[in-house]
Amino acid sequence: REPAVPLRERLRPWLKRAAQMLLLMVMTGTAIWCVTWLRNPTNMPLRAVQIDGEFRKLSKTELQTAVADVVRGGFFTVNVEAVRRAAESLPWVESAPVRRVWPDRLQLQVVEQRAAARWGEDGVLNMHGRLFKPDAVTIPAKLPQLNGPQELRRRVMETYIAMTATLAPIGRRVQALQLDPRRAWVLRLDSGVELKLGRDDALERLNRFVRVYPTLFAAREAELKTVDLRYSNGFAVRWDRSPETAGQQQEG
Repeated sequence: REPAVPLRERLRPWLKRAAQMLLLMVMTGTAIWCVTWLRNPTNMPLRAVQIDGEFRKLSKTELQTAVADVVRGGFFTVNVEAVRRAAESLPWVESAPVRRVWPDRLQLQVVEQRAAARWGEDGVLNMHGRLFKPDAVTIPAKLPQLNGPQELRRRVMETYIAMTATLAPIGRRVQALQLDPRRAWVLRLDSGVELKLGRDDALERLNRFVRVYPTLFAAREAELKTVDLRYSNGFAVRWDRSPETAGQQQEG
């Protein structure tokens, strides 16, 4: 006969399994309790919303009002994505990343839009060429006016930047730039002079104007009305105060 196995040895695998099951139940219960505790907003409530950034068109009060309805819950349960979206719903907010700051604060790092130009009747382009539509009274008065097909907005913005750099040597700025339905460029300077640049080689034609500006136009700019640069070997000039020279063509 085989020797009898002591009861303790027979029960050892069962006791080990029971201990493992008990440990698993304790760990699961503890995890559920912790999650339940953390999800209770009364246990770790938010005490403050910190708003940082450099503001010209925005105010902290305006931002606090925008996020007030979505700052709900405790430190772990507040929906930071909803808070970010609420802040970025303000037209003058370019971005507003949100992070939790232990133990009871939210921090919004707000980046305000930098207006580069007006677009159409009620739009503004930021420095990246993205369109936003703020209240009309908040739009800076001296922004250049850009117009063109909606799908070519970025192209118009890039051309405006290039033309601004081209005009810098003669001290003139872009007041308005239009890409018309025929895809032709019309530029108005801050002096009121209109430059017709046509469809092709607009920057090259603008460079031609810049080259002759000091000798032909600088001294009489107050009389200058329009310069048509769509000619291959010259340009047509219209003088506002000299009818006898209106429409004359000069070689460039």
